[in-house]
Amino acid sequence: MTCVSSPRSVWSVLFAGVLAGCAPDLPAGWEDAEPVASLEQAECSGNPYEAFDERFEADLESDPLVVRAFETHFRCAQDVEGYFREVGDAVEVLVQPVDMTPKAVAGCDCLYDLTIEVGARDTPPASVSLFRRWDSLNDDNEPVAILE
Repeated sequence: MTCVSSPRSVWSVLFAGVLAGCAPDLPAGWEDAEPVASLEQAECSGNPYEAFDERFEADLESDPLVVRAFETHFRCAQDVEGYFREVGDAVEVLVQPVDMTPKAVAGCDCLYDLTIEVGARDTPPASVSLFRRWDSLNDDNEPVAILE
């Protein structure tokens, strides 16, 4: 999560952030997304500079809805978080670094397996999509779809 401050009123922004909580740094179109119920990130493994198979699976009938992602490409030693939104009868999940504007990063990338519990639902979704977004250290990054 990132709080945006304004030079004109740093104290009012900090005070408002404490009272209301900071808004997450989400891409356009995801502003109303909600945090997932939980996200487990396995230890870094694999090399994204060799062949790998970034993918996910979801059991649409599971309650709560759980999405498992495999060989998801992020920086080494980078914690990630998840958000979801409902689009019609579909669920879209976004995974991105907790710190979207890091001051320093590890000099490597690696692959992570993730278990994302979206949460309980009244009815199963018709489909699930998973998106990955990298931090903004070098450029602003748009979400990239991970294929099932």
